[in-house]
Amino acid sequence: MKSVYFNTVASFTLVASLALSACGTNQVKEDDPGPAPAIELATDSGEAAELFTEARQSLIQGKFETAVLQYENLEATYPFGDHAAQARLDVGYAYYQQGELDNALATLDRYLKLYPQSEQSDYAYYLKGLANYSRGKSLFDSLVPRKLHQLDQAWLRTALADFSTLERKFPQSKYVADAQRRSLQLKDQMAEHELSTARYYFGRSAMVAAINRINAMFEQYPESSKNAEGLALLARAHRALGNKKSADEATAMLREKYPNYSKI
Repeated sequence: MKSVYFNTVASFTLVASLALSACGTNQVKEDDPGPAPAIELATDSGEAAELFTEARQSLIQGKFETAVLQYENLEATYPFGDHAAQARLDVGYAYYQQGELDNALATLDRYLKLYPQSEQSDYAYYLKGLANYSRGKSLFDSLVPRKLHQLDQAWLRTALADFSTLERKFPQSKYVADAQRRSLQLKDQMAEHELSTARYYFGRSAMVAAINRINAMFEQYPESSKNAEGLALLARAHRALGNKKSADEATAMLREKYPNYSKI
């Protein structure tokens, strides 16, 4: 019995060690947009440009803690120079890469407040979306991928809002395509959250509550891949309440829209 226990612990320790070794301090994230493209800057002194170049090099090399310190030194020395704006954006990226998401979001919000007309605002909104999208990630995601529908939905809604703002304000941005892809995934997972809640209520015979959650899912996420299962559950809930007409309507809609769905 002891050998089984110790073998199990040893296996878990090995897996944990591998996961940790794969996630070193300066490892680039899987969802890596890269640092914001450096715009051409000409008004700062030679020293400011030199400090910026050094910090940028650290950032590109993945030395994120060093880069943050170097950028902070640049901002403190030349707070009103052109390089200060780029420095703030790069600091947001460095924090994101280190998993310091609160610091990343605070830095990006400050950047957008100070430079609302910046040509790089699209990147700031995109990186904000990625930061919120990354909430709840752990070192073991590569082994057991997280389930977005089980996370705090406020994070997902905020990420969706960031991506939506990017798409609305900067429809031609190169980041829009990926933001749209992630938005579809977010909506699907948020629909799954509503459906999971509806299943919970259904399993406890709280049919009215289950129906309300399913209808909320249809209203908020009309294109979700979860709608077929939602219609099936809606029909079952109405049937359990004796609402034959509503149950038949849900079943008819299910057969019309999803003819290959078999779990009625």
